[in-house]
Amino acid sequence: MSESSQQTSTAPPAGHVHDARHLASLAAISAELDSSYRDLQEQVIALRAELAVSRQARMRELAEKERLLGRLSSLLAALPGGVMIVDDGDTISDANPAALDMLGEPLLGETWPVVAARNPELQSGRPVPGNRHLSVSSRALHGDGEQVVLITDTTQLHDLQEQLGRRQRLAAMGEMAARLAHQIRTPLSSATLYLAQLERHDLPPGQRERICHRLNDRLGHMEGLIESMLSFVRGHSPAMEPLLLRDVLACLEATVGPRLPASAGLLITPVDDTLHLLGASDELVGALSNLVMNAIEIGGDQVRVEVWAGALNHDWLQLCVRDNGPGIPEESLPRLFDPFFTTRAGGTGLGLAVVAMTIGQHGGEVRARNRAGGGAEFLIDLPIRQRRSPPRDSQEQNPTPGRRAL
Repeated sequence: MSESSQQTSTAPPAGHVHDARHLASLAAISAELDSSYRDLQEQVIALRAELAVSRQARMRELAEKERLLGRLSSLLAALPGGVMIVDDGDTISDANPAALDMLGEPLLGETWPVVAARNPELQSGRPVPGNRHLSVSSRALHGDGEQVVLITDTTQLHDLQEQLGRRQRLAAMGEMAARLAHQIRTPLSSATLYLAQLERHDLPPGQRERICHRLNDRLGHMEGLIESMLSFVRGHSPAMEPLLLRDVLACLEATVGPRLPASAGLLITPVDDTLHLLGASDELVGALSNLVMNAIEIGGDQVRVEVWAGALNHDWLQLCVRDNGPGIPEESLPRLFDPFFTTRAGGTGLGLAVVAMTIGQHGGEVRARNRAGGGAEFLIDLPIRQRRSPPRDSQEQNPTPGRRAL
């Protein structure tokens, strides 16, 4: 056999070589798959561990939330005040036991207006005799249109306030009675002495007449003191009606004019018919008369008193009673309107207190101060009664006279 034929017979077949290569490739792929599978197993194990940790944290969080929810439910159930949840349709969706006790059943599913209608304490802020006092407040919950409504039983608080007010009134009445007794003792003693002198049979007619005059003066003083006290104690709101300030000032002039000494002067600045107010004419005239006569009594016969009136703005007017007398001691200004406080030996201490009460009943304010050039002045601010005003063009063409500020 030749050498070339022997070489041909010893070489492997081509198919065997292909199969060997295929097997080697499969072995490599298998090894790679095995490695990937092991990696996946490791990742699954790691993910399972992370999931277990996350699940445990989630379970702890849910347990904490359940604990807090249970605690909140317990707190709501134990609250002495009523708590309700009202949705955007005014329907009560939830309520604690205190709300059920206060408002009665049925409550859940009912609308808030229906519940309020059957509970008189909730229909207005005024207490209903024989019923409890309930305070209602609400807050909006964010996002869903619901509201949380809190209902508090304030009956005990109201009872305590009434008891405190009663005790304060009794204490004030006791103090007022003591001060009144002190104030009335002086004129009463004088009247007693005058009556004792009138018993003398040898008393000359002229002296008897003077004593009678003084006795009448002392009795009048006591009557004024008692009347002032009653006016202050009553404190009732007078009947209000529309008034023209011009008419009030005219009535003031007619009231105090005849009582003025001949040497004293009173000037009332005229006002037009544009200043209206809502008030009681007699009460206002009485307060202004008190201020004018005080100025006359303190300043003497030569005193000059001026009453000025005008609008401060569209809503307020001002009355000013000023004089050229000695003024008010600076230390007395803070207490000038206190009951029974007076700087005069024969004063009752109630006149200015009644003035302040009257102005307060009319929705205004009174204050006193000394003038830079001497004398005192009392400033009274009162609300203007608004009327239907003419068109703006006509107001601009015909401005209202007499409206000026101090």
